[in-house]
Amino acid sequence: MQRVLERDGWRCQKCGSLENLQVHHQIKRSQQGDDAQANLVTLCAYCHMAEHGQLFYSVPAIRICSKPKPRRK
Repeated sequence: MQRVLERDGWRCQKCGSLENLQVHHQIKRSQQGDDAQANLVTLCAYCHMAEHGQLFYSVPAIRICSKPKPRRK
C-alpha cells in the first residue's frame, strides 16, 4: 500500500487532497480484482466513500395530509 501512496505522490487522484488518504481497489476483490498496483489508486476518505456510493443526503419523509384533522371539543 505504501508503494501506491508513493506512486500517486501522496495525493488523492480524484481531487488532489493530501489528507485522509486511503488506497482503493478499482476492481473490487469480490469482482476478481487483485492487490496489484495497477488495480489500486490513492483516494482521500471523501472520494473513497463517493466511489462506493456512500455519500448521499437524505431528507426524512414528511407526511402531508390533504384533509385537516377535526378538532376535539
